[in-house]
Amino acid sequence: MDEFLKVARISRTATEQLPTEEELLDKEFDALTSDEWERLKRYVPQVKDLVAA
Repeated sequence: MDEFLKVARISRTATEQLPTEEELLDKEFDALTSDEWERLKRYVPQVKDLVAA
């Protein structure tokens, strides 16, 4: 049973999509993993048009 769960976890992880940086920004800071923090540190949002208000 343990081997089955190990294989099931690996196959599920391989098919999951990583959340986008925008989705990571919506998560609570305490819920982010260290890998997600690293992704956010390198993230530069793409700004198409700046509008003065």
